[in-house]
Amino acid sequence: MSVSLVGLLALGHCAAFADRHLPAVAAPLLKVSLGLSDTQLGFLDGPAFVLLYVVGMLVSWPLANSPHRLRLLAGCIGVWVLGMLIFALAPTFDVLVVGRALVGFGQALFVPLALGLIVQCSAPAQRGRSMAVFTAAAVAGRGLALLAGGAALMLLAHWMPASAHAHWRVLFLVMAAPNVLLMVLLCCRRERIPTSPSSSKVAAEMLAAFRARPGTFCAYLGSAGASVLVVQSIGAWAPSILHREQGLSPAVAALVFGLALLVASPLGHLLAGLLVDKRARHVTPMSIVAVALMAVVPMLWAIPSATSATEACVLLALASLAGGTAAVAALAGLPLMLHVQVRDIGLRLFLTFITLVGVALGPYMAGVVSDSLGMGGHGLSLALYKVCSVAAAAGVSAALLASQGWRRVVAEVAE
Repeated sequence: MSVSLVGLLALGHCAAFADRHLPAVAAPLLKVSLGLSDTQLGFLDGPAFVLLYVVGMLVSWPLANSPHRLRLLAGCIGVWVLGMLIFALAPTFDVLVVGRALVGFGQALFVPLALGLIVQCSAPAQRGRSMAVFTAAAVAGRGLALLAGGAALMLLAHWMPASAHAHWRVLFLVMAAPNVLLMVLLCCRRERIPTSPSSSKVAAEMLAAFRARPGTFCAYLGSAGASVLVVQSIGAWAPSILHREQGLSPAVAALVFGLALLVASPLGHLLAGLLVDKRARHVTPMSIVAVALMAVVPMLWAIPSATSATEACVLLALASLAGGTAAVAALAGLPLMLHVQVRDIGLRLFLTFITLVGVALGPYMAGVVSDSLGMGGHGLSLALYKVCSVAAAAGVSAALLASQGWRRVVAEVAE
């Protein structure tokens, strides 16, 4: 696969995650404008996004064999842009949920199609790094959402101070616009795209692979889901923690965490991809997952007692880096467990599971725990620590259980 195509697909992934994480930037304004609770904010960030995610995965599966996947990817972007417009104009919480679900649907169509292309077309010796570039773009997108979103809110506060209640709406409209250019680039791209085996045969082969090693696959999925839960929870609530507990304005909180994330998290993703490519014979992806998740816990434990916004921001960014390293290691190690013909469906099932577990549960549970603490939202960092430490402990246990089984499965596939 050409470097330029990997870059274009990564750019799409970056845009997807930038748009996906805008509610985290707008959370303080949404809370005031529409009177939302932390539980409702968590619902918008997690469960609302995945309402149609499984449907999107199923709809896009037959399209994975199409020679016109680049144009289909452009259409996927159009779907989530429509969701962003609905969200921006929503008068009530229920309409926000509809817009958010449509964003999730469009991205559920886009991500597996793009990732499947990378896995299918990349040389085996470079696959881990190509996948790491794709996933690092997601982290860059998360940071871009915070950075650009924070900057936009600051400008809006300066230019339109009388309409502060509507700034979050303008933010979503502005951030939706660049996607049109990305759609044009995908439609204009001319690339020979290989086709895949028939869906029914592939599904049967995937089921047979799972039945051969159910314990290993379940433990592998569990560790990956825990890793994503940690990353998504931190990304969803970090700006609100800096705003509520460290006294930063919503715009400044988004800006500083976005800058920290842009520097820190891509390093973790690229490191994980490099380790899987170069060291897989000696260090399993599950070992990387276990070590990275163990590193998350003390960082999050220290945040409630942080004495400055700088300290809290650095700890949040480092925790996100470690969680991202774990998540990418799990993703990059998966294709090695699967025969070529089942990698697309395997990645779809993997992405569906980690999205349902990590994206839906993490931010939502942190919001529920925050509300239950009865501290007026100022216990948010403690709630984040409680949720993520439980997830990290479960993820480490699952990773250790899956480690030896992973070696056996990879050896069988390589024969």
